[in-house]
Amino acid sequence: MDVENPGSWVALAIVLTSILTAWALNYSAPKVRVFGTCLAALGCFAVAAWFLFFVVSSGLLENPKPNQTPLDSAKPALLWVQATISLLVGLFLLFIARGQSKSNSILVLSSGNEHDRYGRVSRILHWMIAILFLSLIPMGIFASMIPEDTEYRRAYYVTHKTLGVSVFFLVLFRLAWNSFSKRPALSDSLTSKEKKLAHGAHITLYFIMLAVPVTGFLMTSYHGYGTFFFIWELPPLWEQSDIYIVWGGVHKYLLPYLLYIVLGAHVLGALKHQYIDKHDNTFKRMVS
Repeated sequence: MDVENPGSWVALAIVLTSILTAWALNYSAPKVRVFGTCLAALGCFAVAAWFLFFVVSSGLLENPKPNQTPLDSAKPALLWVQATISLLVGLFLLFIARGQSKSNSILVLSSGNEHDRYGRVSRILHWMIAILFLSLIPMGIFASMIPEDTEYRRAYYVTHKTLGVSVFFLVLFRLAWNSFSKRPALSDSLTSKEKKLAHGAHITLYFIMLAVPVTGFLMTSYHGYGTFFFIWELPPLWEQSDIYIVWGGVHKYLLPYLLYIVLGAHVLGALKHQYIDKHDNTFKRMVS
């Protein structure tokens, strides 16, 4: 156990914040839901601030550890893009919160899923996983840029790996809950092709959210490093082997770029159905 490692406490703070945010977003009282939306906005601003005041000031954008592939040269640009998106999403969420503050509607939800919308348990799990997994994306990019001898490297990896393990178990619990409480049917307003695309995107996202922590575990274990979960450390399960390079390629390059494509399509599709096609029940399945 490593109780004094600050990375464990940072991870705990992030997990607790995700729980509070997800709970507030799905609370019955409208004012609490406004608070949840504001918390989500603050989380986005925190990512942007982390990038501007920690990543940029670290100097590693200009002087990271030696690149391993040509794709590594794109990492600084990816971090800039993700920080910008976080800032814009935070502003958008504040705009949403302003609109929510004018509503007095009570959100009545059952614990289990209903025919046309998700229940409270599914919603809380959904937003917890989303918050943690989206936090891991820029964290993972920066983690691969930190030189071996950097003072805060271990603490940073404790946070990163703890969040990854947390996402893994939350996704497993979400899948188990889906088998217990059947997911609501897709909206009848969607065409047959759109339903197939939505179903395929969901399956792919679940696969990625499980595959990222699994391949990360395999990569680090075969590289001779342990896996952290808060104050606990699991030592490598196998002897050090060059096979870590293969798992590293999948973990650091293949899965992230696949995620960018699928997640982007998922978000854009939801926005299209809501604001262009005017399918009002698209968002209501998960947010109202």
